[in-house]
Amino acid sequence: MRKEVRIVSHGDTLAASLILPAGKGPFPAAVIVHGSGSSPRANPWTKAYVEALVERGVAVLYPDKRGSGGSQGDWQKASFAILADDALAALDRLLEEPRIDAERVGLIGFSQGGDIVPLAATLSLKVKFVVDVSGSVVPLREQIGDEIRQTALDKGCSEEELKTLRELNELGMRYALQGEGWQEYSDALMAAKHTSLKESEVFGGFPGTRDHPIWGFLHSVGDFDPLPYWEKVKVPALFLYGGKDRNVDTRKSAAIVENTLFSPEKSFSLLFFGKNGHGLFRDDAMDFLVRWIGDKGID
Repeated sequence: MRKEVRIVSHGDTLAASLILPAGKGPFPAAVIVHGSGSSPRANPWTKAYVEALVERGVAVLYPDKRGSGGSQGDWQKASFAILADDALAALDRLLEEPRIDAERVGLIGFSQGGDIVPLAATLSLKVKFVVDVSGSVVPLREQIGDEIRQTALDKGCSEEELKTLRELNELGMRYALQGEGWQEYSDALMAAKHTSLKESEVFGGFPGTRDHPIWGFLHSVGDFDPLPYWEKVKVPALFLYGGKDRNVDTRKSAAIVENTLFSPEKSFSLLFFGKNGHGLFRDDAMDFLVRWIGDKGID
């Protein structure tokens, strides 16, 4: 069964699909939490997970992200706290369905959604599990630098070009977070346009105007560090990573999960697929995920 639902969060109406598997239930269930940028229900990555989950007996509340598809609001003006509230409002709507098992409901965050799910889990006892798919556990500011570096390496940038990109990123983040140093950033950007970087796709990602909306978004979330929230998560958590991810330094995040978050008091699990990239999707991973949800994270 699939039906269109509406969720109200922070005064905005979010469009979503509630999808129940065949059968009487009660069903385990999950809310999909999107990654960065605009992300409607047409997103092929999250959509693949939704279809696989429902086929395997898990109900899903699948929203258009704030400011995407049929949802109101603006993700570029939303803090992670607001996005976490959106996820919890979706969870509340999910729990209104009588065929949902309230003891097996949780959040699945994709990429930057992996920053949001631990925050949400610390705000509500209704969250019974969390899943992080390709989401970094390092501070967002560090994650952005990691992504720029890895993308630049893939494009064959030299050490000198990597240094220039790193300096540009640091100047840009300073302006975004502190509102200072625009002229330094602008001058560095102009200087880089006269180097071999001018043709690089990586360089094209740096905004050239003060009114670009990305500055406001970075000002709101650029200092966010998910690790303290992961440390507070008491419910079962599962991390899915691909070894060829070029958006997230998954080996760094996996090491932090294992060395910092794993403990006898926590039911945390990690699956690392060496040959998969950021858009990780595998049938065997889905099979494990559904069994894990059904067992409420018990190994």
